[in-house]
Amino acid sequence: MSTRDRRVHLALKWHHLDNLSVEEIRERFEQEGIGSYARSTVRDYLNEQPKEEVIEAIEQRHADVRLQIAEREEQLYQRAREAELEATEDQPIVRVVPKTERVRRDRETPKRVPDWEIVDIDDPDRPEWASERDVIVRFTGDETRVQPGEEYPVQAVDGSPRYTKEFDGLQRDQPDRKSRAMARQEQSSHLQAKGDALGVYKERVELEGSLETESTVGLDEETKEIAREVLRERYSEGDDGE
Repeated sequence: MSTRDRRVHLALKWHHLDNLSVEEIRERFEQEGIGSYARSTVRDYLNEQPKEEVIEAIEQRHADVRLQIAEREEQLYQRAREAELEATEDQPIVRVVPKTERVRRDRETPKRVPDWEIVDIDDPDRPEWASERDVIVRFTGDETRVQPGEEYPVQAVDGSPRYTKEFDGLQRDQPDRKSRAMARQEQSSHLQAKGDALGVYKERVELEGSLETESTVGLDEETKEIAREVLRERYSEGDDGE
């Protein structure tokens, strides 16, 4: 290799691999004692066709960068996956109970009100909408006496019981649907970014002849699995949007 070829080789290498500008390449030549060259000379070096060795080094650098991006996207994907599994919340438990009124405490005598009874869970009169937690009552047609300070069910205009809702505790660690949906969207974006970095698909990827592509792509098993995940996410989203 002539001294000029060596300078061309170094200029191309520094430019493509180290991202040095023309001025920075001139300074590098001077710092390493190679010589002092005009900007036009350095530009001429950069206009020449890179040698095979430089091309291979550039391709390897790009491949390394893509792998770093893919590894980072994989880490972010796994974090989003963990976030989906851990996305829980405490949901309030609400039950239906009879609406009641209380007999005034300063009343001197018991109050006469329609008598009532609780409807059992297996009672045929129990409404279909009632859950096991709900407290359902019915009026018997008789009267009863309620002491001052005690409560009794209130009748509606049509004579049926009136109901209200009350808080009856918490269900712990229930799936947080909104947070889990957001985590799944994040997983999808990281999978697609990982696939882009590895170049595992354009519009479609050929995986053992099952899908078509613009050109045949040779993939190892690990990369094929990544591609399958990406494609599942991509085309499932496409189906949902139709």
